[in-house]
Amino acid sequence: MKFEWKQGLIWINITLIYGGKTIIVPNCIIDTGSSSTIIDIDLVEFDYHKPAVIKRLFGIGTGTQEVLCQQVDKIIIDEFELDAVEVEFGAIKENLGINGFIGNDILSQFILTLDFKQKVIDLKLSK
Repeated sequence: MKFEWKQGLIWINITLIYGGKTIIVPNCIIDTGSSSTIIDIDLVEFDYHKPAVIKRLFGIGTGTQEVLCQQVDKIIIDEFELDAVEVEFGAIKENLGINGFIGNDILSQFILTLDFKQKVIDLKLSK
């Protein structure tokens, strides 16, 4: 899978299936410093009637943010489909200009090889 290298970050696009709707989420970063995956809440029609957990995220420095954690139908990265994944939703694009962070909860399911010269990520599901 090709990636973009901007601002010292690895940028990819993912697809989210949420509430039976397919949402292409561009401008996500691979974030090995994040334990969880978060998507900007304004990209989905958030279902406030579906069970969700409120969490407080702590960033570098004193930054904190409350997010809503909810199960999505599916996350698709490249050709890999991960079913029934917990994702955090919050207002991240407004403050950071990023639509999503792909964190270690998702990344840990793969063997991931980065080729910075070719700007390619090779993903294989770990067993």
